[in-house]
Amino acid sequence: MSHVNNMVVVRNFIKNFWNEGDFACTDEFLAADYVDHAYVPNDRNGLIQMARILHSAFPDQVSFEESSVAQGDRVVVRLRMRGTHQGSFRGTEATHNPIDVKLYREFRLTDGKISEHWALFDTATLFRQIGAELHEQPACQLKKH
Repeated sequence: MSHVNNMVVVRNFIKNFWNEGDFACTDEFLAADYVDHAYVPNDRNGLIQMARILHSAFPDQVSFEESSVAQGDRVVVRLRMRGTHQGSFRGTEATHNPIDVKLYREFRLTDGKISEHWALFDTATLFRQIGAELHEQPACQLKKH
């Protein structure tokens, strides 16, 4: 499959899954052995769980493509997610504040399906926009030996 076709698959996945909230479309877009490097658990269940959290907190959220690069079996997309904070998110109740956040997603495709996914989300900006306090998460703490 060409990198152009891979780009079409990724764009359709972002449109259907992330923007329209069609969580059932994972069978169409994700490989059976899909691995997610951004969410826990690191499979389609982790992906769907995070999407449900985001759609609950920001039901009108939409991700717009700002740039993309496709090469071989990889597609990298820089997105801008906009929406309104209408539900609880990581302990912060709805503020009805608008959000406008950058994120990057990388996908590896095999035989026309997404087989791996990585994400980088500007959580600090999102927290500032909804008035949440930034706290050290356990994954960011250094253990003393």
